[in-house]
Amino acid sequence: MASKVKILVVDDELAVLESFKMILGLKDYTVKTAQNMEEAVIAVENEKFSMAFVDLRFNGEDIGLDILAKIKEIEPGLEVVICTAYATNQNKIDAKKRGAMDYISKPFMMEDVFGLVDRALGSGKK
Repeated sequence: MASKVKILVVDDELAVLESFKMILGLKDYTVKTAQNMEEAVIAVENEKFSMAFVDLRFNGEDIGLDILAKIKEIEPGLEVVICTAYATNQNKIDAKKRGAMDYISKPFMMEDVFGLVDRALGSGKK
């Protein structure tokens, strides 16, 4: 079953994308990466994902919530987790209002990532 899990990770930092690939690869999850909104939209339009992790800030701009909204517009049932090094209570509230399943602060622990994946998969959105 794990091999059928496909996770989209959207972040402008290659090191973060590689970290997610390494962590999620430990569970044999398939990981697709995107570095901007255009790549994320193309991925969601053309592939089926179990869930997504989306960074909040891209090149200094908080466009992650816009990416979240676009993903939800295309695939309303897809569980999305916002991740950022710039965590604030307002960001968390805004992310939840825009449809995020949850919010994770960078740097994150591997166990936290696995816990979020387990929650997303448990919600029946595969």
